Amino acid sequence: MNYLLKSLFAFLLFGLFPTQGQGEVNYFGYIAATTDHRAYGVSLTQKDPAMQLHAGLATENGFYVGTFISTFNFIDDASPYEAGENLETDLYAGYRFGLSEELVLSVTLYQYLIQGTDRGINLDFTELMIDLYSPYGQFSFSHTLNDILGDLSQDSAYRVEYNKTLALWDTGLSLDIQLGHWNTKDALGEAYLYYNLGISAPIGPVMACIAYNGTDNSGEALFGDIAEGTYYAKLTWAF
Repeated sequence: MNYLLKSLFAFLLFGLFPTQGQGEVNYFGYIAATTDHRAYGVSLTQKDPAMQLHAGLATENGFYVGTFISTFNFIDDASPYEAGENLETDLYAGYRFGLSEELVLSVTLYQYLIQGTDRGINLDFTELMIDLYSPYGQFSFSHTLNDILGDLSQDSAYRVEYNKTLALWDTGLSLDIQLGHWNTKDALGEAYLYYNLGISAPIGPVMACIAYNGTDNSGEALFGDIAEGTYYAKLTWAF
């Protein structure tokens, strides 16, 4: 991470320390088990199961920081580009503020760190994300601040995404919808669409989800069978 990014993280983290006027600090997070760690329509574990931890804290004035940790195996072990990667650690910090009673805007800086690489391949990258939360869903725009996927790419990329959760009457079930476009044309040679459609339901203290996730033909051309549409299941315990 270069000096500018370190300075941005330091500034955001400094804003979270409890001082007079900042109010209460709230902690949040979850532990999850999933049959496939998928993001942006692509399996990040070669379709294998993963354990995940997400933890963070937020202040009443709108600042927040957190981390997401998951098992990781993006590159096929049989590939000549296999790097030995086995763990993903994401660090983020940001600020959230209300535009109105129904609109909330957040700006978040993410640093994605991929551990375990043993062949000199760097997969780390940094992303700046802007999210607008509304009654009509969550609208997101992000842009990488360096080469996306590190040594695997040649340029940065931007992404737009829409998420919406719909309660299914009074059943306790919810329908989870995601549709995104990742413009990776300069970095990887193709841009692609990705999607996720799932059903979630509480089972005691655990939230269970079954979803169908994948990409369009361009995504499959970029990433192969790990981008093909497939079902996966996830259990999440929030704390």
